Amino acid sequence: MLSATPLLLALLAQAAGGTPTPAPVPSPKPGPVILFLIDNSASLPPLDPQEQRVAALEKMFTFLEGQPYRLILFGGRGELYVDDPSRYRNNGQWTDFYFAFDKARELMKTYPEGTEFRLVLLTDAILDPSPREWEGMDVPASEELKPHVTRRTLELLEQMGVPLYVILVGAPPTEGVAAGDREQAPTLVLQMVQAANGARASAMAQSLAAFFSDDGLLLRKFVFRVGPEEGLKKLEPVVRRVVAPARPAVEAQLLGSLVLPLVLFLCLLLGILVRSFPGPGDVEILELALGVPVHVAADRFHKVAAGGWANTGLSLVADAREATATFTYQPSSIDVTGTGLDTAGLDEASLRLLPLGLDEFRKTLADFAAWGSKEERIQALNLDYMAKNLETREAERILGSAAAERRAVPALDFLRAKAHLAGNDALRERLLAPRVVAASYGKAGERKELNPGERFRIGRYAFVAGKLGKGGRKDVRLPLYYDRVPSMLGLKTILPKAFQRLVRFRASSERVVS
Repeated sequence: MLSATPLLLALLAQAAGGTPTPAPVPSPKPGPVILFLIDNSASLPPLDPQEQRVAALEKMFTFLEGQPYRLILFGGRGELYVDDPSRYRNNGQWTDFYFAFDKARELMKTYPEGTEFRLVLLTDAILDPSPREWEGMDVPASEELKPHVTRRTLELLEQMGVPLYVILVGAPPTEGVAAGDREQAPTLVLQMVQAANGARASAMAQSLAAFFSDDGLLLRKFVFRVGPEEGLKKLEPVVRRVVAPARPAVEAQLLGSLVLPLVLFLCLLLGILVRSFPGPGDVEILELALGVPVHVAADRFHKVAAGGWANTGLSLVADAREATATFTYQPSSIDVTGTGLDTAGLDEASLRLLPLGLDEFRKTLADFAAWGSKEERIQALNLDYMAKNLETREAERILGSAAAERRAVPALDFLRAKAHLAGNDALRERLLAPRVVAASYGKAGERKELNPGERFRIGRYAFVAGKLGKGGRKDVRLPLYYDRVPSMLGLKTILPKAFQRLVRFRASSERVVS
């Protein structure tokens, strides 16, 4: 009996009026927080003709099935009520969407960062702001209030970046509303959903969403209408569709039934149209022998080295009179033997070094330093010292001077520049390596030295020169990359190069000019 005393005392205390511990409230379902912005102005009809206003509002919230939500009743700036359904009386004097969305933004800031939101606006879309409430809000004197409020509202929605759904309740009112406002309402709704949702709310996207239903990731419907006689019966599926999680089923259906077959067909068609050689990124390989000019023509019927025939691109011709362009792989024009210099006053060692070719010059200078006479060793040391202290640009200027100008160049300076060149591999490659000179004929003809990356036109084609390489049947191979290729409808210019390479179905993008 004593052991039961505490239990009996607890039961007696509870019977005497003690408050029992409340049952735990189930936590809300995971998902976005739904912010309902409900027009509380006098122009909006009831949500349901069969229900009291507050009862209809509270019943609408049951459609969420535990989804977290907040309520904002709005009219003008001074007619905002948060989470208080009892204020739903449709007695607001004004309708101002800006302050309603601003209040929504204020509520969103109270949630943890990363919380997902959706805005659901129930309204008749008739904008009616209060001039007094916009005093001190930087409204330009020259601008009418409604256009200003519209612009500020759209800017606010863009900044918020939260999906917006609009449910137009009832037919647009006609009594007491200007005709211009009735015509502007649908336009304003479309502007608001496009400002909030971007391209997903475009007219085409909304048409597709209406056709496929609005449960996709991208194809979602953002504007709904509930007639005055439809009430909660029509409102329930709309609210459920708005809060339902996005699924890619619609996009998959659209992709599988319409888009994918169309894309495959277009790829096949475009592949056929851009398959022929040449195209952007294709390469013509020109084989060159030192000192022998090579003449090429554009778009002439010819046999291809890899087999078959072609009537586009480049081909070899025997005579310059038939050619569109000529390429010559020729030695450098830089003379390092000192031709034209005034050698008066040079010592014997300098006179011996000056007319030598560069390779022989380097060998002789090394011999001077190793086992030459005293004067020759001194000369080798002096030249080595002065060559290392000579700037590359100055050496290049001296060595590159024309034969007619060399009378004004001191012979000793030329010898120093030559010694600098002997020890500067990069400069030697730039000045003395053989190079390709290209000449094109016709109205826009040109003649230039083709360095890697240089652009050059041959007929209707534009090329970019590549780097000379060894191989092939002659001394060097010059790659010419197609940069501009005229084609039917300009497809080879418009379509991305990667796409063209993918759909051409060709084994190689490289062809030897033959």
